[in-house]
Amino acid sequence: MPDSRNSSTLVGTEASYRTLVLAVTYGCDVVAVVLLLVAWGYVNPGTWTLCLAPFLACALSNLHYQRTHTLTTIGMMPIALLSVLPPAVAGATADTLPPVLRAVCAVLSVPLGALLVALLATCVRIRAAYRAHPKVSPTAALIVLGGAIKHGRPCQTLALRLDTALSYWREEPSRMVVVTGGPTPDGSTTEAHEMARYLHEHGVGRACVLLEPTARNTRENIARSTELLDERGFSGQRCVVSSDYHLYRALRETRRLGQELTPIAAPTPPKSAVQQWCREALTIWFGR
Repeated sequence: MPDSRNSSTLVGTEASYRTLVLAVTYGCDVVAVVLLLVAWGYVNPGTWTLCLAPFLACALSNLHYQRTHTLTTIGMMPIALLSVLPPAVAGATADTLPPVLRAVCAVLSVPLGALLVALLATCVRIRAAYRAHPKVSPTAALIVLGGAIKHGRPCQTLALRLDTALSYWREEPSRMVVVTGGPTPDGSTTEAHEMARYLHEHGVGRACVLLEPTARNTRENIARSTELLDERGFSGQRCVVSSDYHLYRALRETRRLGQELTPIAAPTPPKSAVQQWCREALTIWFGR
């Protein structure tokens, strides 16, 4: 098996938590279904439907993510947990429900409600970390943070980061693009090399692209990319290009390294946006 220590933090972390993610996700689905069945007949049909709708939305969202991604993500767990909240609240406030069941629902509602508030608060902090249209000088360097490589090509999330950098480079071809990302799990290539190939295929000349092919996480992405620019004697504006949900953590690492980078947000694929933002919240909470 490939050594996850030599690949990106994302790949290694998501793979190691697969069993936990699936256990929590399916376990929450079962709990939510049980609560919905218990609530049937004790709450009015309109309330029951309002509980069913978010459960189905959460469950189908996670199912779709699993069907379209080779790896599970820890971001699926908050979504699964929150699918339990509506039927739990409905049960806790249903006067006709037996007292024991009402108490169980009430106990479940408190931590799940706190989780929802915490997630929303964290997402607000993440969104406040960047501006939609930052000012970028004509000679700026664009540091594009790496992501997963699938079948030798950047995944959709990474491709959107590269497309965002491309749009800024096309405005001013004098801008330098730095691509950073270490070895893929099988060791056959690096994120940086595949990112550079993508840029070259879309018209960026080789002289405009700098490769940093060793970084395994966000901190190393930024530290080694800025070191590379320092070695080249670059003294202009430096920008960091990453997915919108990731910029808060990227800027946190930037400050820790004593650097100053202008954040440029790339959109997140809609089909995985909820899972990615939830994953990022968990990553921030647990200090990664």
